[in-house]
Amino acid sequence: MFSSTMTFFYISLDKVKPIELNEEASVDTQSVSNTRLAHFEDFNNEVIIGFVLKLDVIDQEHPSSPLFLMISPTYQHVLQTEDEARKITYRTAVVPYRIAADGHDMFIVSDRLQDMVGKVQVRGPDWKWAQQDDGEGHVGTVVELGKPGSNTSPDKTVVVQWDSGSRTNYRVGYQSAYDLRVYDNAPIGVRHPNVICDACRKHGIIGMRWKCARCFDFDLCTHCYMALDKHDLTHPFLRFETATNTQGVKVPPRSQSLDARLIAKGIFKGAVVVRGADWDWGDQDGGPGGQGKVQEIKGWENESGRSVAAVSWLHNPHVANVYRVGHKGKVDLKYVHEAKNGQYYKTHLPVLGEHIERLVPPLEISLYSVGDKVRVMSDIDLVKQLQEGHGGWNIRMADVLGKEGHVHRVTERGDVRVQFHIPGDNNQDSSSSIAQQNRWTFHPGALCKIHSFSVGDQVIICGDEQRLKQAQKGHGEWSHDMIGALGKQGKVLQVYGDGDIRVSVNGQSFTFNPQCCTPLTTSSSSLLSSTSHNTLQAYQAQQQMEYASSIDWSLQGGSSIGGGTTNSSSCKQMLIYNTLLAHNDTLSSSSIVRDAAQGKIQAVRDALNKNPQLVESRSGDKSALMLAAHQGHIDIVRILLSHGANLEQRDADGDTALHYACFGNQPDCISLLLSKGADINSTNSTGCSSLHIAINKQLLECTKRLLELQQPPIDVNLQDIYGDTALHDIANTRVFGHFAGLDELASCGTHPSVLNLIKELEETRHQTSLIPSEENSPDRSNNECIDGRELIDLLLSVSNINFNLKNKRGFNVLHHAALKGNAYVTWRLIELCRQLVDSKKDDGFSSLHLACLNGHLLVTCLLLRCGHATVEICNSRKQTPLHLAVAQGHSSIVILLVRDHRASTKVLDEDGDTPLHLILSKTQQSDDSCLILLASDLIPQMPVDYRQIPNIVLAAFLIKCDAPLLVKNRQNKLPLDYVSDQKLKEYFILLNRSTIIKQVMPNTSALSPCIICDECPADILFEPCKHKISCKECCIKMKRCVLCQLNIDAKYAHDGQLLTSSSTNVTRHTHRLPSTAMGNNSDGEIISKVVRELETKVQELEDGQSCSICMERSRNVAFLCGHTACSNCAQPLKTCHICRKPITKKINLYS
Repeated sequence: MFSSTMTFFYISLDKVKPIELNEEASVDTQSVSNTRLAHFEDFNNEVIIGFVLKLDVIDQEHPSSPLFLMISPTYQHVLQTEDEARKITYRTAVVPYRIAADGHDMFIVSDRLQDMVGKVQVRGPDWKWAQQDDGEGHVGTVVELGKPGSNTSPDKTVVVQWDSGSRTNYRVGYQSAYDLRVYDNAPIGVRHPNVICDACRKHGIIGMRWKCARCFDFDLCTHCYMALDKHDLTHPFLRFETATNTQGVKVPPRSQSLDARLIAKGIFKGAVVVRGADWDWGDQDGGPGGQGKVQEIKGWENESGRSVAAVSWLHNPHVANVYRVGHKGKVDLKYVHEAKNGQYYKTHLPVLGEHIERLVPPLEISLYSVGDKVRVMSDIDLVKQLQEGHGGWNIRMADVLGKEGHVHRVTERGDVRVQFHIPGDNNQDSSSSIAQQNRWTFHPGALCKIHSFSVGDQVIICGDEQRLKQAQKGHGEWSHDMIGALGKQGKVLQVYGDGDIRVSVNGQSFTFNPQCCTPLTTSSSSLLSSTSHNTLQAYQAQQQMEYASSIDWSLQGGSSIGGGTTNSSSCKQMLIYNTLLAHNDTLSSSSIVRDAAQGKIQAVRDALNKNPQLVESRSGDKSALMLAAHQGHIDIVRILLSHGANLEQRDADGDTALHYACFGNQPDCISLLLSKGADINSTNSTGCSSLHIAINKQLLECTKRLLELQQPPIDVNLQDIYGDTALHDIANTRVFGHFAGLDELASCGTHPSVLNLIKELEETRHQTSLIPSEENSPDRSNNECIDGRELIDLLLSVSNINFNLKNKRGFNVLHHAALKGNAYVTWRLIELCRQLVDSKKDDGFSSLHLACLNGHLLVTCLLLRCGHATVEICNSRKQTPLHLAVAQGHSSIVILLVRDHRASTKVLDEDGDTPLHLILSKTQQSDDSCLILLASDLIPQMPVDYRQIPNIVLAAFLIKCDAPLLVKNRQNKLPLDYVSDQKLKEYFILLNRSTIIKQVMPNTSALSPCIICDECPADILFEPCKHKISCKECCIKMKRCVLCQLNIDAKYAHDGQLLTSSSTNVTRHTHRLPSTAMGNNSDGEIISKVVRELETKVQELEDGQSCSICMERSRNVAFLCGHTACSNCAQPLKTCHICRKPITKKINLYS
């Protein structure tokens, strides 16, 4: 698809705070093999247009090489090899530019075929394939693409390898149907390098990015958006599938999609797996059928994310090897026991193969009008690609490629209907069938406009000497005197019959190929005249027109230096030109704002002395004071304030200069602005004050300056639009290292194993997730607070702070700290306001509920030991913290609650579920970081297949701690009803027999009645389950205990006598003898009579089943007449030995 030489333009469009305007826009060019890369740090038309003009856009050796425009918010990395250059084109949505007829730039962000391989899929909107995926929610990987002409997997289909092991092809546009959705595109290398998830704080979101459409600069990764439901569920979001996608796809609020939530299942952390379809690793698994457990899903270096699985095999559990689960479209594993990866909103996921068009602001240039003369591209492959969805391709359209025609009309969709002239047909305006047959609808990008010139027209000559030389061949030829006319304006003196024109330039006249001349419109002329007094603006206008000349020349179908045409790249060049022009006015009209941002003190002073009104100048919506405060140019801030700059001027987001100073971490500017009367309590459009910003960005010195102000005092209780105060926000503050709360836990008697685990987890968390690496983290200034304890103590020391304020979701500050897992804030709040520990939200959730639900072990320990939280406090659904911890599989917290704080395992929630119901009814895997503390005395007796499944180990722990097995929930189910494996069920029952006996027979001094007849006492003891539920008569036919379903190995009477089958049979008949017999005979006679009766019946049964010929063997062959015999006797028979009918068929009988 790609030639060996490619040209990329990599333009950074994102404008986020903080904003940096350099003295000159930085242009970084890299030459990588035959690949050129340009990276622009900021839009500066002079530099970018100049660079484009200097760059040889038309490839000399490969004239048909496509020119791609990469628009991305970041410069991902410096390419090192040509393979890496190709990898970027494959792994980012870089597609040829297309032009809409209404003058809009259009980016087609689509799943190109190369981008599909490796993506993780779930079933999509047109799914009709039953349970091929093992049920909705199960994931698979695209491993192969359909090919045109294939009978098994045609074009617009893909082959998916499901995690369950099955492999089938599905439609991704075939028959206009889409069977799949993209669950995760991280395995193909999608990354947003400079975007931080505002929930988990991970730097560089991998996979899809979710941006709040209502809040300023709030981004979430897929896990936080889908599985954890972070941020306000009522807010709509934008989905960005790649870093190059600048528009995003708007998705509805998650609160409106609750019925579309599903659980993702497949090969995730905790799954039990065996070798799969692409296995190529010998006997690392211990041989075919060897099982292993997935320890982690991670990325492969910098190539891909969440694309490999670390697996430890049962035969060697101490070594974890890495295997592909999507990397480069390969899947080495399949699951035996699936794992869950949290919920997802299926309607929010992109449909695989479906094209999404996004429009950017309209251009000022209208491309086509009725009557315009146009030429069709000659590149048949590119025209076919453009025609898809724009009238389609007809084989007869090949006859008009490279031909000229006239625009007949422009359709509502922006496509262009072109009329072509038939040689010999002089009636082109007629409505004849011939005329109709030569009108074709084209994508506007497949056409280029041809200019018509008249005497007196003003034109611009092409400014490229080499192109002009090439174009002049056969059109008046090249003259050395033409150098002085390059890029200049001229006047048409004469139009020749062959189309060439005579142009007067600076008093000289030359004959030019019309393709080298661009008509100068009235607007262009006025642009030159209006800017003639301004050297910079005149230069920019001249550069724009010269570049327009070169663009128009290529659009007209001019030849490249290699002799080929540039039609295939003309619309991409037009995109570059018009994208830059769109920003021209903003960049050139506010020099004082730029000077203020760049710290040019003298330039700002001179400009204000000449024109004091410039003090209120803006660039876009930002004033000079805002940018100077943001950059910390305090002298310029003083100059602007002395000239009366408005302190309360706001940008589009409602931010003032004080907000900007906080964004830029400029404490001196903050003090200066406050001393000049800036409103310290001013809020922006999201309700954030300057204190909110300083706390969010963890700026210690800025916070000190804000809190130091005495008059007017700062309102620390201001709430933003979500109801959050600065104290709510402080829960996001990082705290590292040891603090006094851990010592207090030790003094309170916390179990040593739990305490050691807490310290280990905290140290690991500090070393990995909270401390950003040097290459990924932005530079920190000296007064930015890295360890937030001082910042937290500073805010908590304010006297008028209100700890009881709740945000709009009902969280007070302690709730929020528990939700975020900030142990230091929790500990300090417990010291200051212990009364908040058991306070509840509107839904009944306390801080302990929130900590247990989100797996924050240290916060849970602090609330219980230091805050003395009620361990069995219930929410509005009657759930205790233990219910929530068990449901989420947080084993370490379960141990803490049950072992250290004696949390009851018998409490029922509103559905009648105990914690044991929850752990056995859900297949969600628990975190196994703490299972080593409880598994040592449980695993040796556990069935082998379940020793690696954390949920089973956790359930065994609860049963060991007297969790009830005989309690039914509202669905009338016992916990064991969720266990299908009989061996595992027997293990659970034997694990704590004493508990079952207590539940069945709470009062052992008095025997309960038989549960079958409800008359005689239940005095028969079953082994091995130890149940006494039946009397001697009713237990006769029992092979399994009706209570626990265990096999009965032995039955004992109340006196310890072992009951045999004969004794129970005798008892049975004894009970059923009539009372008269009991009164007239002794026990011995009765027994003898019963025995004789039984012997007679047995003999009758045996006779009835014996062969009537030999009377020895059983009857096992039947004849069609209905009579039977044994196989030995029946073999020689020709006629039935009873009815004498001929035997036509012998039928074997099986008992």
